[in-house]
Amino acid sequence: MRPKVLIVDDEKDICKALEFLLKREEYEVASVYNGEEAIERLKKESFDAVVTDLKMAKVDGMQVLEKAREMDPDTAVIVMTAFASVESAVEAMKKGATDYIVKPFLNEEIKLTLRKALEQKRILRENLALKQQISQKRTGCKDVVTVSDVMLDIFDTLEKVIPTKSNILILGESGTGKGLIAELIHCNSPRRDKPFISINCSAIPEGLLESELFGYRKGAFTGAAADKLGLIPLAHQGTLFLDEIGDMPVNLQAKLLKVLESGEVYPLGDTKPKIVDVRILSATNADIENRIREGKFREDLYWRLNVIEIRLPSLKERREDIEILAKHFIGKFAMEHRKNVVGIDGQALSALLDYSWPGNVRELSNVIERAVVLSEEGRITLDVLPAKLRKSRQESDREASSLKNYLNDYEKNLLLKIYQAHGRNKEETSRALGIDLATLYRKFKKYGIEDA
Repeated sequence: MRPKVLIVDDEKDICKALEFLLKREEYEVASVYNGEEAIERLKKESFDAVVTDLKMAKVDGMQVLEKAREMDPDTAVIVMTAFASVESAVEAMKKGATDYIVKPFLNEEIKLTLRKALEQKRILRENLALKQQISQKRTGCKDVVTVSDVMLDIFDTLEKVIPTKSNILILGESGTGKGLIAELIHCNSPRRDKPFISINCSAIPEGLLESELFGYRKGAFTGAAADKLGLIPLAHQGTLFLDEIGDMPVNLQAKLLKVLESGEVYPLGDTKPKIVDVRILSATNADIENRIREGKFREDLYWRLNVIEIRLPSLKERREDIEILAKHFIGKFAMEHRKNVVGIDGQALSALLDYSWPGNVRELSNVIERAVVLSEEGRITLDVLPAKLRKSRQESDREASSLKNYLNDYEKNLLLKIYQAHGRNKEETSRALGIDLATLYRKFKKYGIEDA
C-alpha cells in the first residue's frame, strides 16, 4: 500500500505544490488549508505522515501535531515554518514531531525528510514485530510479552538452562513476573507433561506449610484422619515452584535441604521415605544474602537452590516494554470485559511512560484493566487513568515547561550580551548571531529588550 500523507498549510499554493511533488513520488496525498480541517480529517482517517505548517490562524501547527500524536502515536509529523527559532524547535520535538523544516525548502529536502521519517517508522515497526516473534518463539506455551534487550538476554540464558535439571532461583521485585517465568521454564522443559506444583511460602502458616510440603500419615497429629500426600511428592518427575522462598521458616529450610541432598521425603509421622525426582524453582523479592547474614536463611540451602540465578528487571528498567505491554493488556481485557477499546491515545501513553511503576507489570495490568472498564469505546484516554498517573504526567509537563523557560532566559541573556558587546548596533548583532535582521527584531520584541 502507498503511504498516506496529509498536507496542512493555509497557503494553497504550497499545498498544491507539495501535493503534486509527493504524488509523483507515489504517495497517496490529501491537502487541507487550516488546522481545524486537519483535525477533523485526522478523526476520520489514518495517515502515515502529516506535513504541517506551524503558523496558522486559530488552530496552529503545534495543535495539529498534538492532536495527530494523541489520536495515533505512530503517525510521523513533520513541522514546517518560515519563522525558525530555538524554542519552537524544542517545543515541536518535545511534543513528538519527527522532524522540523525551515521554509523556503528545496524539493529534494522535503522528499528526503519525508522518506527518512517513513523509513524510521517502518524500521521501528519491523524491529518490534521481529522482537515479538523472537520472544513468542522462545516462550512457547506461555504468553510473555517483551521487546526489551534485557528480557531477551534473559531468554538467551533460559534457552541454555531450561532443558537441564538444574535448580533455578528467580529474583526480582514484586510484580515483575517471577511466577510467569517459573511456569515458562516448566512449560518448555522435558518435564512439561509432568506436574507443575506452586506454593507461596509466605501465605501459609508455618505448621500448615510443613504438612503441605511433606505430607503426613494418618494419626500423625490431631485432625490427621487420613494419609495426605505432600506437594513435594506430588511434583515427582515434574517441577516444584516455591514462591517467596525467603520467608520459609528456618526449621523447614533444614528439611527442604535434606530433600535436595537425598531425594527422599519423610511425611510427618512416617519412618519410611518417599523417593522423589523433582526440579526446584524458587523465587523471592527479599535480599537473601542479607537474610543469610541475619541468620534467617541457611547458606547451604541458598547454594542448593541458586545453581542458576535469574534476576528479573523492574518495569522502569525495561521501559521500552511499557507500550507493547499496555497494548497487550488492552486486547486481553477488552475481550474479557466485552468492551470496544482498541488502543490508547498519545497523552495517556505519555502518562504510562512517565510513571515510575513501583508495582511493576502487575500494577500496569491493573491500571489497564481499570481503564478498559471505565472507557466508553475507542481509545483509552488520560481521564480514565488513576489520579497518580495523571499527576505524574502533569509534573513531567511542568519540568518540560521549566526547561523551556530556562532556554528562553539563556537566549535572552545571550542576545543582550552580544548586543551590548557590539555597541547596541542591531545590524552587527544580527551578523554576529548569524540571523537576519527581521529575526533579531522579533526576538527583541519577544523578550522586551527594547522596542522593535
